[in-house]
Amino acid sequence: MRSLDNLYVVVHSPYSVARLVEAARIAYGYGVTNFIVSKAMGAAAQEGVPEVYKMALKMKKNLIFLADLEDVLEVIKPSEVLLFVSKHHAKAEFKPDTVVEMLRRGEKVVLIFGGAEPGLTKRDLEKGQPVYVKVPGDIGPLGTMAIVLYLLYKGLTSRESP
Repeated sequence: MRSLDNLYVVVHSPYSVARLVEAARIAYGYGVTNFIVSKAMGAAAQEGVPEVYKMALKMKKNLIFLADLEDVLEVIKPSEVLLFVSKHHAKAEFKPDTVVEMLRRGEKVVLIFGGAEPGLTKRDLEKGQPVYVKVPGDIGPLGTMAIVLYLLYKGLTSRESP
């Protein structure tokens, strides 16, 4: 799906190999072409990134590995940056239709998910718009990522592009 070529899914500051690999599996499974790991720590950097890179090569997808969120924004130069957090830390509810329309217009959109608990820092949240997904409770970053990508996939495939 060409619309997903301008979608960049970022896992920021992961330390768990399993969580990083599962995040990549979710993103690639929904057809995302560009998966970014920023500020990986410990085992996630040493073992997780190579494992995700191997997965990306097999699936003919991209893996971008950068030092921090500033580097992501500098390299990608997105039109929109959404950081997914709990409702308590968010400024707005996630609106998938807005992102779908941006992707259809060919605009670059970066979605950032925390790779470790408690998630993204206050400093990280200054890099874009902190948003939340309306769910009854805390489902963590991987659950949030799965829902967000499902909503975008559904929006991009449910009606024809103009």
